[in-house]
Amino acid sequence: MARWVMWGCLGLLLVAGALGVGVYFLLIRPAQALLGEFTQVFRLEQEVRDQRPYTPPPGAPLSPDQVQRFVRVQREVRQGLGARFTALEGRLEQLSQQVGGRAQLDYRVALDLFRDSGALVTEAKRLQVQALNRHGFSVGEYAWVRREVYSALGYGVPTLNPQEILRQIGSGDFNPKVDLSRSPAPQASLRLVEPYRQELQRYYPLTWFGL
Repeated sequence: MARWVMWGCLGLLLVAGALGVGVYFLLIRPAQALLGEFTQVFRLEQEVRDQRPYTPPPGAPLSPDQVQRFVRVQREVRQGLGARFTALEGRLEQLSQQVGGRAQLDYRVALDLFRDSGALVTEAKRLQVQALNRHGFSVGEYAWVRREVYSALGYGVPTLNPQEILRQIGSGDFNPKVDLSRSPAPQASLRLVEPYRQELQRYYPLTWFGL
């Protein structure tokens, strides 16, 4: 009897150890990577040359020029990432379908991006900053256009609070949550973005990280 009890305890310890290893690799390590990526993203955004606030005319729809510049920025990020973006496209599309229409983002669904992806988001942010400067976007204008573009497609975009996200992750909360902001979209804006719907949807999960 004592021997069976000993083997039973040993088995439980092995199961607990395996679960602990699984939690580390599936949740804790990706969350730690997320913390490092967010820190770099917030730092890199300071390299956008135009930091002026942007105030759009009340009720104004997106302009064709804004949509075209926005699409160019996203395309340059994708092209700069090359095969790394291509390798993630299926996962990005799946995440986009999971979150579409929600009012709040649960970052646990996004942690897959940090498995075997290295510094993907930091590299993407660096490419984005270069593209923003090249196409004359300020931080404020790009944020507004991004929200309006995805609102027209029925998606919300997080309003990132760097200090709050870092506080949540740094305190051991490996599942930070943020609200997804979506505004009523004029039909004129929907007509402008509709031709790009498919590529905008594939890119959508990267907006969760300030992209």
